[in-house]
Amino acid sequence: MQNKIMIELLLECLKDDFEFSLEEFSTIERHFVFYKKRKRDFLLKEGGQSADYFLLLDGYARTFYLSEAGTEVTIELLGKGEFAASMYSILKGAPSFENIQCITDCLVCKIAEPSFEALSLKDPRWIRFGMKHLKQALLKKEERILSFGKLKGKARYAKLIAEKPDFIHHIPVQYLASYLGMKPESLSRIRS
Repeated sequence: MQNKIMIELLLECLKDDFEFSLEEFSTIERHFVFYKKRKRDFLLKEGGQSADYFLLLDGYARTFYLSEAGTEVTIELLGKGEFAASMYSILKGAPSFENIQCITDCLVCKIAEPSFEALSLKDPRWIRFGMKHLKQALLKKEERILSFGKLKGKARYAKLIAEKPDFIHHIPVQYLASYLGMKPESLSRIRS
């Protein structure tokens, strides 16, 4: 029963790109692994090698690294329907320099790069799907870099609220502050 719910959530996430029936999806389902993760569980740890793309079917996660001083620096916040991956590890075949951790309990689906390639060879919709999400990820990173150069902390927070209002209610202040490039106390002052 639980797997059926997760398959339905995956189909919901894919609906803008694919029109699969449950029966049609059963032929490609073997490429996906579904599982539950608890709050604070890792999808990937720094130093681990990964060829997997993780899709959040439900819940919130973050990508972070440890600075030289040992401080956690959040570089990405993710919610339902968003992909997480160490592109560095996938593309270079090297250990990841980042961690991907669940902020809340999560329902996750993963697909390995070789499986994604196999699907893409059989159906060009998967190529378009991959390109769409790659472009979105690149745009998100570029906007983040530009916002740090052009916007003050208060404006970055306002932009985050406008784009992802649910993050404010589900993601702890210390992760939001780190993502926005400020101390938790500064974010608390902005929020009050």
